[in-house]
Amino acid sequence: MFRKIIAAISALAIICSLNLCEAKKIVAVMPLENVSGYNEEMVAEIMTEQLIVAIHSSGLYTVVERAQMGTILREQGFQNIAVDPSQAVELGKLSGADYSMIGKVTMAVAEVNPTLTAVAGLGALLKLEGLSETVADYVHKVKGKIALEFRLVDNTTGEIVMAKTVEGSKSGSTPNAAFNNACKVAADNFLRELNSINPFRARIAGISGADIYIDKGAAAGLRVGDILIVARESEPIVVNGNIVAMKQVELGKIKVIEVNPDYAVCRAESDSSVLRQGDVVKRS
Repeated sequence: MFRKIIAAISALAIICSLNLCEAKKIVAVMPLENVSGYNEEMVAEIMTEQLIVAIHSSGLYTVVERAQMGTILREQGFQNIAVDPSQAVELGKLSGADYSMIGKVTMAVAEVNPTLTAVAGLGALLKLEGLSETVADYVHKVKGKIALEFRLVDNTTGEIVMAKTVEGSKSGSTPNAAFNNACKVAADNFLRELNSINPFRARIAGISGADIYIDKGAAAGLRVGDILIVARESEPIVVNGNIVAMKQVELGKIKVIEVNPDYAVCRAESDSSVLRQGDVVKRS
């Protein structure tokens, strides 16, 4: 067992030493335009804050601080750059960002939570039976919905690398809380789109008993609890005489149980006997 552990650690050290340190990409979130017609300042503020939190917490990107972005805006005399990619590129370069995100909130709705209506009848019945608390007492009264239309601009080339709409829907005890929750969902959906530009890819560096070591860690945005897919490369895919990719056969899923800067330890969610060193690991 000791020899297996040493072998796994040695293999991990070799693979980690061969990896080039990739600097995290920097994202500048530009001031959002709100065309939803609902409380412009509040919705734009909450959405911007949740975007920054989501990008920063991913571990994959560095986000330009709002104070720094505000200083640049004031110094350059910019007013509304939400719908002008050329201005966003200029500002992004000044902030040192690789990407600039420009966008607008196209929908913001706070309504009575439909779930509350559904349980109201049950709540009334329970109170008739002498129960002081009902199901309705535990259901948030407000449901927030939000839609964010965004464009992601490469500040080096000026190219719009992505243009999409993401939405979020979540309930809360007050309109403010509901919007905050809905914006968080929309920000998480935005982050998934952002991650698709540079998809996560790792390899199994070694296996010791139930522990599966992979050659990416916190620096690649991994967090404890993440579920990853393990696949094995087979034959190449050839187009016009060139190998463009490798066919992959999925073997199962693994769960991250420990994260270090350059590697992580995982456990198999199913049969681990089919896994081996060198297998490809990607996000589910």
